[in-house]
Amino acid sequence: MTIVGLTGNLASGKSEAARIFKRHGTLVFDADLAAKRTVAKGRPVYKAIVKIFGKGFLRKSGELDRKKLAWHVFSHPKDLKKLNTLIHPGVIFECLKKAESLKNKKGILVLDVPLLFESKMENLVDHTVVVRSKKEKMLERAQSRGLPKVLAKKILSTQWPLEKKARLADFVIENNGTVVDLEKQVLAVIKKIK
Repeated sequence: MTIVGLTGNLASGKSEAARIFKRHGTLVFDADLAAKRTVAKGRPVYKAIVKIFGKGFLRKSGELDRKKLAWHVFSHPKDLKKLNTLIHPGVIFECLKKAESLKNKKGILVLDVPLLFESKMENLVDHTVVVRSKKEKMLERAQSRGLPKVLAKKILSTQWPLEKKARLADFVIENNGTVVDLEKQVLAVIKKIK
């Protein structure tokens, strides 16, 4: 199994690229979904978050109010570091479990990881792919999905610049055009990896 790390920044088109990879026969591990499972009500990380950040970040149902927590941590860098320290080990563990379960199979496993380089997960992959987009385009996409511009800017300010990620990547996909343009580039990457 060839393991590919796919990354980008908020609304750069990484998730759309992951969907295209999947449509063309690759397996995809979604780190965002793994993070959601890691912080699910009752899990150890959930309990640690409640202990560190307080019950003010819980909904009436007892679930984490992820939007409220996001506003807080992206306004308080030290708290963002604390949260990432709690969540990343669980995501990395799930990722390793997935890769281990497939190690004797043929094909491509794409690890869709927003903070691939920031969390040092590039060490787990054979190839890295960065989806890059212009900042205005990313802000526009984030807003069209209901994310306030202020929060989108805060989130982007905490992520490594795409230029830095692109310098470290084996493949760079430019996503400033249509989904068709994006698909052509993803297919070219799949072909080169194969």
